[in-house]
Amino acid sequence: MVLEVIQKEVPARGIGYLILRDCPEERLGEALGKGMEKLKKAGAKQVLATSLPEGEPLRPGPVGVWRLTHVHDMVTMSCPLGPDRPRTEDRLTLRPVKKPQEEKTYLELVNRAFRDVPNARTFGAADLKVQNHRCGLALRGDQPVGVYELDLTEKTPHLATLAIDPDLWRQGLGRALLLTVLDGLPKVPSCDLVVSTANPSAVKLYESVGFVQTGVLSSWFEVV
Repeated sequence: MVLEVIQKEVPARGIGYLILRDCPEERLGEALGKGMEKLKKAGAKQVLATSLPEGEPLRPGPVGVWRLTHVHDMVTMSCPLGPDRPRTEDRLTLRPVKKPQEEKTYLELVNRAFRDVPNARTFGAADLKVQNHRCGLALRGDQPVGVYELDLTEKTPHLATLAIDPDLWRQGLGRALLLTVLDGLPKVPSCDLVVSTANPSAVKLYESVGFVQTGVLSSWFEVV
């Protein structure tokens, strides 16, 4: 049995995470107890837990003294990039992040945008230096309105991050940014991503341009 206790989001968001691997059902209560003790000592106000596919799956309901409530799934989605896919007339300018001020703008914007999104993490400077990842700003004129991150490690591009400045939500900029990013990809058959089902506006946006769900990466439960 392997128990991973993730505390790094406790200071910024008050959320701690538990990941259980190869945990037999009879030891779930023990594992949750150890994880909850560490996270509560660290100051976590909310604890979310998951078991990866190779482990015993968690289920809603009581586990010893704990109760699990399903809150959301992280699902994988894929979009074919054929010639008849949607296009945008409201193209944004994509600028790779290179300068210190651009890095600061990127981090401030992405962290504000994902502040209340389930399973989102707090981005730092190191996240802009990951090998084979392309991070950039989206501009309308000279104004930064959003950010994006592409993981180009595999043959199929992975859209790791897409966010619009919260002050500019509900203006169609999310769709414009998504389509602009897809237009800028090399000639590949498809693009994929991971999104939380607790972020229905994002799921709806992706579906509107042709993304379809291809699987469930993980299911998350609140532990109380």
